[in-house]
Amino acid sequence: MRREVAFWIREAWSDLCTAKILYGARRWNASAFYSHQAVEKALKSLYFSALRREPPRINVLTELYRELKAAGFRLSPELEEGVAELNKFYAVSRYPDAAAGQPFEAVTKRDAERSLETAAQVVGLVEEFLKSAGYEGTPQDIRDCR
Repeated sequence: MRREVAFWIREAWSDLCTAKILYGARRWNASAFYSHQAVEKALKSLYFSALRREPPRINVLTELYRELKAAGFRLSPELEEGVAELNKFYAVSRYPDAAAGQPFEAVTKRDAERSLETAAQVVGLVEEFLKSAGYEGTPQDIRDCR
């Protein structure tokens, strides 16, 4: 297993932890953004394992997932929808011109909750997929936000 797999999936867990902390601080937009980042990095870890190549330098989750799905990594229809929804938080959560206003007002608590739920499920599923391919697993202290 390439070491890049561990680098990317560990960063995915770290970003998921950051999203949880920001959610607890009521920073809904920042939490949604880090949820997006967690999923992006988790999916990119799969490129090294499932596709045996470096991931493209893009941030569109549905494009990343499309290639992985063709290679055999599949999410449920509900998670596919959640991943598609997360796409908007790459820009809307940070830029007033993308959010048509202030990002901290445009992203709701419910948006952040759904983003976190989706991210936690996707990162967990990616971890399991990687384990089945020989990855030893992310250390518990990273996964537990310690």
